[in-house]
Amino acid sequence: MAGMNLPRIAPEALLHRLELPEPPLLLLDVRRPGSLQKHPFGISGAVPIVLESDGPQLPDVDRVQEIVAYCLCAGQASSTRVAQWLIEAGYTRVSILEGGLPAWRAANLPIWQVIARPDLRWTPLDRLLPTSSESGPSTLLAERAFLAGVSLPVRREMAVLFVDMVNSTSLLTTQPAERVLTLVQAFMEVVVQVAVQHCGDVHDFEGDGAMLYFSDVADALPAAFALRRQLFRARSVHALLPPARIALDTGPLVIGYVGTRDRRGLCFIGPSVNTAARILKQAPPGGIVATARVIKKGRRSAPECTEQFARMPNRLHLKGFDESLAVYLSLPAVEDLSQSCTFPQPHPDAGESSAINPHPSEESR
Repeated sequence: MAGMNLPRIAPEALLHRLELPEPPLLLLDVRRPGSLQKHPFGISGAVPIVLESDGPQLPDVDRVQEIVAYCLCAGQASSTRVAQWLIEAGYTRVSILEGGLPAWRAANLPIWQVIARPDLRWTPLDRLLPTSSESGPSTLLAERAFLAGVSLPVRREMAVLFVDMVNSTSLLTTQPAERVLTLVQAFMEVVVQVAVQHCGDVHDFEGDGAMLYFSDVADALPAAFALRRQLFRARSVHALLPPARIALDTGPLVIGYVGTRDRRGLCFIGPSVNTAARILKQAPPGGIVATARVIKKGRRSAPECTEQFARMPNRLHLKGFDESLAVYLSLPAVEDLSQSCTFPQPHPDAGESSAINPHPSEESR
């Protein structure tokens, strides 16, 4: 399973296949929550699958039914996830659309409204998968999605997200290690779920934090806000779960393997990884910090997210970088936070809006 190479189909080939009357093809449009309501368009005849936080439902059809999955990102991360689940559930003819919906659009192929099919039977994922699959794949999703068949190392434009628990070390002095592990597991479950829903993946778990990667800021920014919301909700179940802080940057990364034949892993090298890791400490509990590069790209692809940022007062001087860095901050709703938390104020030229939902001024653009 870990090393599977999923079959892919090009947009033109998929169009030809859809035009054939028999045998029928089941086309799955993989979406994150809310996307279907905002942009209910995709390939004609596709059936939407929404990656809900409590686990998706998959079509329960004949296991020899031919199925093609696609998602809204060119990295094919979400469609790869669904395809893997289907294969684990026993489906034998599963493939994904090469390049996702962006490739279909780039080929000037027709777009139609995507609607649910009431005649399909749907079953929760955990009931379809065998018990042995709970351990999950050991390789990164990138190796089975946008890097499948690619000769490494390769250079790609990527968005990077770091998230960690604030002051989690104090838990070790007050709680048994087993209890702390339970809290870390609850935290990381949310992290993985959000990554899956937003066409991303977790590169590595690092103690009380994790590094996530996305093919575009358009996925990374909504993921950051979803991650903050869902981690706050998790605290209503796990009262001792520390608040999180999140950092984002974007830029070119060189992706390749490091290690030996006995033990190797996929490595992401580029300034954006170091930058995101370093600015993470600038975020207060519940805060999201992002570089100007993220904000600039996000204003085109995720404006509903960027309008919630304000520029921080001072440019940062990060160790190892010659130039200072402009950083933007988004604060959560006040009711989600402890009264003991204090936060940096937004830049004075960030406009009249509050620090909770700041709108950057023209100067900061």
